[in-house]
Amino acid sequence: MNHNENNFDFLRIAAAIMVLVSHQYALMGRPEIGLNGRFSLGGIGVCIFFIVSGYLVTQSWLRDPNLLRFFVKRFLRIWPGLFVVTCVAALFVGPMVSGLDVGGYFSDPEWQKYFRNLRLFSINYNLPDVFTYNPFPRAVNGSLWTIPIEVHWYLVLAIAGLMGALRWRWIALCGVVGLAIYHFGIYQGDANPVRNWSREYGLFFLSGALLQLFRDWWADRQVLLMIGSLVAGTVLFMIGWHVLGVLVAMPCLIIFTGEASTPFLRQFGRFGDISYGVYIYAFVVQQTLVWKFGASGSFVLHLLATTVVTLICAWLSWHLIEKRALSFKPSRKRFAKEAVRMNSMDKNLA
Repeated sequence: MNHNENNFDFLRIAAAIMVLVSHQYALMGRPEIGLNGRFSLGGIGVCIFFIVSGYLVTQSWLRDPNLLRFFVKRFLRIWPGLFVVTCVAALFVGPMVSGLDVGGYFSDPEWQKYFRNLRLFSINYNLPDVFTYNPFPRAVNGSLWTIPIEVHWYLVLAIAGLMGALRWRWIALCGVVGLAIYHFGIYQGDANPVRNWSREYGLFFLSGALLQLFRDWWADRQVLLMIGSLVAGTVLFMIGWHVLGVLVAMPCLIIFTGEASTPFLRQFGRFGDISYGVYIYAFVVQQTLVWKFGASGSFVLHLLATTVVTLICAWLSWHLIEKRALSFKPSRKRFAKEAVRMNSMDKNLA
């Protein structure tokens, strides 16, 4: 089933909007809403992103288990959009909102450090003297912190694929269960005040990967598995295992909903895959609007303005940047055609 026939576009857009709404509270100096102290609304949205990513990226590897092509695809999906939003923030938004003059802004070492975001393995959030009087000062794009985590788990998945763990899915299952036992049993991930975000979100990513690996097994058991996981997750959550409860409850619900083809929900991708654009532009837009209009105004009007501007940015990002970059994605067929063409040229030159 292609993306135009399932609900995954809806899920990703919904997750991005959840992050946007959650950040709107924080960036206006108000308490974020969520399940409890361990999960904000935005945190749930990020969990959805990692579950869906684990599922679809694993599917991509299984269809074409080639390391070079795998990483080229991931790079083309993440980096072009990140490059543009980084440049927009550093070259246009930053000078406009900075308390420094233009010369002082561009000569500040912090400005140069901001471009380290393009390395994908570390994120710098601040630009020189920007948003100084916002409730959340100096931060330009706090949403980007999950990108290095995502890239880390792409690498883990690729290593597992090269080692054959994805062909022997029971080995993969044992590995994930072992990691979960360590995180919740030894590290005390549900009670430890120092949250290991990479491992926590990694478990959500791996839950999606496992559902892809065992897709043939659950295809005829969706209702039973969904009810069972929701009940088990709710019980765990109620007795204080909040993160583990969400980890047990969410993956089946998200993936089974994504794989469904609901008449209204499956139409969310008709304007393009704008979820990534929403995710990477919303924070910049929110901070800029709070800088311009202040944080004491109407929350609803701020949220409405942010949503409209962010959706426009995301639509432009998809159609002008991301979609064009993805047209260069390598595939087995493209590589095979190129090999045939090169062989034909060699013969003609011989």
